[in-house]
Amino acid sequence: MIGLFLSALASPTFGQITTLKARQMPKDGVEGMVLNTTISIKGLAFYNSFLDFWREKPGYDKYNLEIGEILSRRQGNRVWVSFGQRRLVFATLPIQSAAIRPLSEQAAETTYEALITLSLPFAGARDPDLSDDEI
Repeated sequence: MIGLFLSALASPTFGQITTLKARQMPKDGVEGMVLNTTISIKGLAFYNSFLDFWREKPGYDKYNLEIGEILSRRQGNRVWVSFGQRRLVFATLPIQSAAIRPLSEQAAETTYEALITLSLPFAGARDPDLSDDEI
């Protein structure tokens, strides 16, 4: 039994199978995720409305976003949309629930425009203090 196992390991097909598997890089299946870290009913309404508008954008499934919320008695519920470590949108939720949907539509537009701007190469004036390999 052990001899059969060792002969299988020594066979050329086993070596080919392991090298083929070793050459294939595993793909990260986490793309196009929108993380909800809101904590109120209005925040959840903003999140759901944002998703409705966000899914209409071309290439929406390439970006991982976070929608967060903080509660403040003085300033009201404040929400943000962030990509990586950048906050792309920061807004205060309106008191009327009917006004949340237009705000989330504007947030989706602003987020998409900011992501497109971030993905474009820098075409501005060159900074003399930076070397050739810096941006």
